[in-house]
Amino acid sequence: MRFMILIKANARFEAGIEPADDRVAAFAAYSREMKKAGVLIESATLLPSAEGLRLAYPEKGGLPAMTAGPFDGSEGQVAGYMLLEAESDREAYAWAAGMPDPYGFGEGGIELRRLRETAGPPVAGGSSPIEADLRDQLGALRGLQA
Repeated sequence: MRFMILIKANARFEAGIEPADDRVAAFAAYSREMKKAGVLIESATLLPSAEGLRLAYPEKGGLPAMTAGPFDGSEGQVAGYMLLEAESDREAYAWAAGMPDPYGFGEGGIELRRLRETAGPPVAGGSSPIEADLRDQLGALRGLQA
């Protein structure tokens, strides 16, 4: 079964403040342990929401409304993720519970979510004709903010 650990953002992350060296070392050790156990599939840290784009679909069948980041507050924002393969819910919970505090200030928070397994093939990255249009619109939005 595949699971995703969503690492929640905080105000420091959203401000672009890099984690302390001890946090980086703790996460590196944790990731190495997961890789050695054959559980970790992939992990990444995201950029703050200032680099993001939010899309909302206000009309049925309509085009999405886009808002360039940053987004208000850090509540609900995601700072990174870890994708893992576990034999059971219990094993996934154990790995999640072993994660070090992402920030070290008692502000860390994560979510563990099981992935819905689908029968169809995955969507190929970059193959959507809408993707280029969205990138152009994002560029235009960012130009208006400058």
